[in-house]
Amino acid sequence: MATARQPSVSALNVALCRAVAAHETRDDIRGPDHLAEVFLDEAGRQSLTNPAVYPLILHKLEAASPGGYEYFIARTAYLDAVVEDALRSHVPQLVFLGAGYDTRACRFADLLGSTRVFELDEAATQTHKRAMLEAAKVASPPPLTYVTIDFTTESLADKLAEAGYREDLQTLFVLEGVTYYLPPRTVDEMFDFVRRHAARGSRIAFDYMLPADQLEGRHGAQQSRAAMQAMYADEPLHFDMDELQVFGYLATRGFELVEHLTAEDMQKRYLTLKDGTPAGQILDLFRLVLAQVKVG
Repeated sequence: MATARQPSVSALNVALCRAVAAHETRDDIRGPDHLAEVFLDEAGRQSLTNPAVYPLILHKLEAASPGGYEYFIARTAYLDAVVEDALRSHVPQLVFLGAGYDTRACRFADLLGSTRVFELDEAATQTHKRAMLEAAKVASPPPLTYVTIDFTTESLADKLAEAGYREDLQTLFVLEGVTYYLPPRTVDEMFDFVRRHAARGSRIAFDYMLPADQLEGRHGAQQSRAAMQAMYADEPLHFDMDELQVFGYLATRGFELVEHLTAEDMQKRYLTLKDGTPAGQILDLFRLVLAQVKVG
């Protein structure tokens, strides 16, 4: 996450990657987040359309985190699809935990209908995000409610209840780029909240990081984890998970696994061009998960 005084640096860098992806020259993998660039400064926005500078940005991203840019393309595409599917199914509530600079409430505004949307994050990041959107004249849709919270010290149940969240309604929860920055106890509390305070059939979509002792030989994994630790000194890494334990982790917390994507799965689904060639090699450090509160 971030310190209490400064916006999240990691969240801003993810917004940068989404902005770069939205200007991809390869149509097959171009990112959908056309709003991400509003969180960049003027020079950053101009660089995205500069044909001399844009390739240098891609090179810099690859040098810092091999395959990280590709991972963000895949993660954005996957979670966009999960959110869009929920909205087209008229899910009553959508909750972004640790929303950062997520723009889905705005990008999918036409699909919201009566769906209530709650974005939760620490105050500094959320305040900065809202200021940048306002400066860019991007209006927040009426169904969106912003909720400030420190997940490590404040009650998620209390904060959401105060904001108008209803426990009797099916809900989609999204934790994008969040779990690894939280203590394991806090991650457990989030899952416990969803199990106890969301209607049966509610879902949670999230990504997680593989353990440090399992990264050898995985593309970009060791370098990227080290880069995260160096770049985000105020956002230390806390939580990771063995992918062989995901099913058990969810089952003991009252969830059933709907989908689990490995790096290979993401590569095939989101980073293969129409001619069958790969659009780079994805970072093998994270996994994507969709789980559901058990019905029975």
